[in-house]
Amino acid sequence: MKALNVNALLRGFAWARLGLAVLLLALGPVMPSDLVSGEHPVVLALALLIAAASSGVLLLFGPGAQPRPVAWLFGLLDIVLITAIVASTGGGRSIFGFLYVLSVTGACVLLSRTGGLAMAGVASVLYAGVVLGRTVFPTNVFYEAPGETTALELLSMFLNAGTFMIVAIVAGGLAEQFRATSQELETQRKDLRDLQAFKDLVFQSVGTGLIALDRDHRITAFNRAAEEIAGRSAPETIGRPWTALFGDSVPLPEIEATIERNPRASTRHETLLRRPDGTAVPVRLTFSALRSGEGDRLGLIGACDDLSAIRAMEARMRQADRLATLGRLAANIAHEIRNPLASLTGAIEVLTSTAAAGDARERLSQIVMRESERLNQIITNFLEYARPAPLAVEAVDVADALEGVLVLLEHRAPAAGLKILRGFSGPLVWRVDPQRFRQVLWNLCLNAVEAMPEGGELRVGATLVPGHKLEVSVADSGHGIAPDDLAHVFEPFFSTKADGTGLGLSLVHRIVQEHGGEVDVRSTPGLGTMFTVTLPARHA
Repeated sequence: MKALNVNALLRGFAWARLGLAVLLLALGPVMPSDLVSGEHPVVLALALLIAAASSGVLLLFGPGAQPRPVAWLFGLLDIVLITAIVASTGGGRSIFGFLYVLSVTGACVLLSRTGGLAMAGVASVLYAGVVLGRTVFPTNVFYEAPGETTALELLSMFLNAGTFMIVAIVAGGLAEQFRATSQELETQRKDLRDLQAFKDLVFQSVGTGLIALDRDHRITAFNRAAEEIAGRSAPETIGRPWTALFGDSVPLPEIEATIERNPRASTRHETLLRRPDGTAVPVRLTFSALRSGEGDRLGLIGACDDLSAIRAMEARMRQADRLATLGRLAANIAHEIRNPLASLTGAIEVLTSTAAAGDARERLSQIVMRESERLNQIITNFLEYARPAPLAVEAVDVADALEGVLVLLEHRAPAAGLKILRGFSGPLVWRVDPQRFRQVLWNLCLNAVEAMPEGGELRVGATLVPGHKLEVSVADSGHGIAPDDLAHVFEPFFSTKADGTGLGLSLVHRIVQEHGGEVDVRSTPGLGTMFTVTLPARHA
């Protein structure tokens, strides 16, 4: 056993010796003389005083750095003192023979099984010597008057000696088993402590915020990374409901339902976390099932990532992209304006000359008006793209807006063979800017019709998708978009049409972004193109 355990056992052993010695000293004078036979009570008192004094010294100064030799010393001292007590109180007839059993048992606990057997052997030899000396050998003349040797005392001697050995064997075996069990339990406790320390180290050191929730959606664990992200300490957070930290922005019941259907699934959600200081942090939460070792679900574990750095990097990338787009935009504007300016310059030069006839002047005046209108349209579209007004969001029936756009389109562009398929049904209410939303629908549908000059199939759909989002799709069966042009369709002034300004899809892209949504395009040359607009729910 460990030295620390032996020290504790020695202290307990010393207290037991001290208590027994004091008890016997107190009871000695009042015990009947027939129970304490013998004529040397001084020896009994002296042995008990030595036992009490040695116990006091052990309790006062401790066993020191080497407890096992001290245990051997006290074990041998106890055997000697008990032998003196037995010899002074009647030898084989003494009632204090049971003290040998207590001493042997203590030796088995303090020492090993071998130590207990050794103490039992020493006790047997000394006890046998006392009995034989008083009954067989004439040494008893020094103590009391000679008496007859009785077979009962000899039988008691052998029985007691055998008892000492049996006690040593049984108690030693039990002590060894207890010692092995204690060591095994200590090893298991140490392994558990090490495992818990390792888990705590990993849990606290990981850079991702980890938040554990019970079945009632109360926070049960909150690591350091989560503290830094949330701006709250773990003690003030643990035990509080989830809504106290994130509000109702994350639908936990839906997340639990998803995980119940697929226990290995994990769901991701992005939201804004409000800190106590009033700042808002964009975070991404990934939820998984939290289970016990037996597989029972205990709750949820959420991994929380701070997206502030990513959002800042995205903003820098968008700024860099805008600067690059600005360069291309300037070149495109110059190209778009040069042609009408050249036409205007030529027409004005002819008009200012006196050689122009009346009919020619009329045609030249129409050219000036047309090119002026063209310039005005280019500038108007560019200003609308460059200086967007704030959104005026309100509840709009998307199905009704789509139907109105399609009706206008049928009257404006009556292409032979044009077939319009409607994949929506009303009412489908969503919060958008009605004017700009209709502009998005009009531009997408008009582009689809213009991509089918000889007629075709226009499919327009609108539906709600998981995650509280609206999805609007516009697909045509026209000539499609070349793969090299697909990445540039949303750039300002990029157009594959001879008379296009290239601002229609750019406005669509910008308006959708202002609504917090996304627009996706898929096209196969010769088969058609499909634009998909996805808009999140808005509460403002």
